[in-house]
Amino acid sequence: MSQGGSLDALTGLRFFAALHVVLFHFARPVLDPAPEWLRSLVGSGYSAVGVFFVLSGFVLAWNYLDTDGRMETGTRAFLAARVARVYPVYLLTFLLSSPPVMLASVGENGWKVAAMKLAVAAVATLALVQAWVPRLALYWNPPGWSVAVEAFFYALFPRLARWLPRLRPSWVPGVLVGLWALGLTPPVLYLVLRPDGLATVDVHSWGTWLALMKFTPVARLPEFLFGVVLGWWFVRERAEGTQKGSGVVLALLGAALLMAVGAAGERIPYPLMHNGLLAPASGLLVYGLARGGGWLGWALSRPVVVRLGAASYALYLLQFPVGEAVAKVAPWVGLATPLGKLGLVLLWVIPASLLTHHFVETPLRSRVRKLLQPWVDGEGAAPARPVAPGA
Repeated sequence: MSQGGSLDALTGLRFFAALHVVLFHFARPVLDPAPEWLRSLVGSGYSAVGVFFVLSGFVLAWNYLDTDGRMETGTRAFLAARVARVYPVYLLTFLLSSPPVMLASVGENGWKVAAMKLAVAAVATLALVQAWVPRLALYWNPPGWSVAVEAFFYALFPRLARWLPRLRPSWVPGVLVGLWALGLTPPVLYLVLRPDGLATVDVHSWGTWLALMKFTPVARLPEFLFGVVLGWWFVRERAEGTQKGSGVVLALLGAALLMAVGAAGERIPYPLMHNGLLAPASGLLVYGLARGGGWLGWALSRPVVVRLGAASYALYLLQFPVGEAVAKVAPWVGLATPLGKLGLVLLWVIPASLLTHHFVETPLRSRVRKLLQPWVDGEGAAPARPVAPGA
């Protein structure tokens, strides 16, 4: 990693963001007797994906950009590192998700129609383009849609690095505000125009235009760019020694805003919560933690939390196949209640993510990078410098 410092707190943050998504999918039925604010906070877990987008842009800028905003490694080396980082676990969870997806498709459509649908969905999912097609975005391993969005971001990142040197540091605050406004444009337009004709729009709603707003990579790009610009600003500050004070106030303010807005529940329109609204709060949290984060940064940097954070990508992608397995097993072991299923999901998915990170993600990352090295060498660029494990 460049610029020195530690990414441990940001790695630890990944675990809690991934856990928030898992709880959103599996804990809501358990919380009916809970206070409204807690139900709303867990029910806003989908918004944690936006935290990941901002965090991803920030960490990539920290690891790959110099103070002028230029890439410190070749484009092929960067892309090879990205493929090695995301694809082994992505492919594993694709395979683990295949049996329930295939059985459900055959049950709904019959063999002939199911075979056609499965073939198209499988190709799109393996090619990481399913997020561009609303009907396919959640067809296979549903959390994988955000990986397809990230793949688009990765493809753009080297080109973005060519543009950043033109950005004057004095423009950064205005650019961040502009990116926030740009990210809010799709949900605001959706709320104003109501193109799907839905009377209410919430987490259970479905419409083609709503899906395009939620999943299309272009619609989510401003959140990633927000993180990139903020990360580049951090790189410049760190190199110039112009940072003042610690990040504890910024980190706590960002965390408080995320929790307060999440606890507000349906008082805030769902499209805004899903897309872009929380980018500034996420940026404050990420930037504050990168600056140190005080006691919050200390807590997120504990070895056990960092280890869980390193496995958070596997945790995020394993939740669907584990949830499907729990749905089949829970009645057999007398745990068919919502609380029993949630307990089984957490009992299985967290250890499974740690094992997957250790035995699949880490060793295969090195092997894939070695496999792609001849292609990287063909670019004629300097060898890629080491980056942080969670980058």
